[in-house]
Amino acid sequence: MRVIWIAIFACLLAGCVTRQDYQPQAISEREAYAVITEVAEQQPAAQSAISAYLDSRYLGFRSEHDSAAGTPQDIRERIYFNSLDTIELRRSGLGYRVRLNGPNGDTLREFHLADRPQAERFIDALHYYREHAPAFTGLK
Repeated sequence: MRVIWIAIFACLLAGCVTRQDYQPQAISEREAYAVITEVAEQQPAAQSAISAYLDSRYLGFRSEHDSAAGTPQDIRERIYFNSLDTIELRRSGLGYRVRLNGPNGDTLREFHLADRPQAERFIDALHYYREHAPAFTGLK
């Protein structure tokens, strides 16, 4: 009987976060930039003291107090577009999550969004940058 209750509980828990199918659509570079920076600024309070930096190679994050200088050297976390393996859309409670996964399947970062159209445009924007990222040419 206990096994049945555990199985039911596990199924209910699995239903809270479900993967959604979505095929990315075309988007312009200007719109992709605007969407990514907007989503980064709208993240929950735990990440509100973080500002985003975006260029053709990576999406970077730095503390808000570091952003006054505005240079790439201030960035403390970088997600390189050419290292993204998968970008997943997941339903989570009342909103959506967009999960960026690395080549080993590890989660690099998760973004929380309120509605599906915004989550889909965010995926479109990330795919744009991933498709147009320059190839890695080695460390300088």
